[in-house]
Amino acid sequence: MTIVRRLAFMAILTLITWVAQAQIGPGNPGNPGDPAGDPDAVPITGLEYLLIGGGAYGVSRLMRRKKDKSNDQ
Repeated sequence: MTIVRRLAFMAILTLITWVAQAQIGPGNPGNPGDPAGDPDAVPITGLEYLLIGGGAYGVSRLMRRKKDKSNDQ
């Protein structure tokens, strides 16, 4: 059963990446780094979302640990 799950997981992951790569690119191929024409705008990529989520998760873990220590005393 684990082989079937592993193959299903790999197939789903492959399909997701294939669909993500098939998306339409930016409207202006001459300047792909142009964030909607606003020179002061900074695009937020997936890495920033991961960093924000990791920081929020870390803070929640620290708060939970602090709360658990205060309940033990």
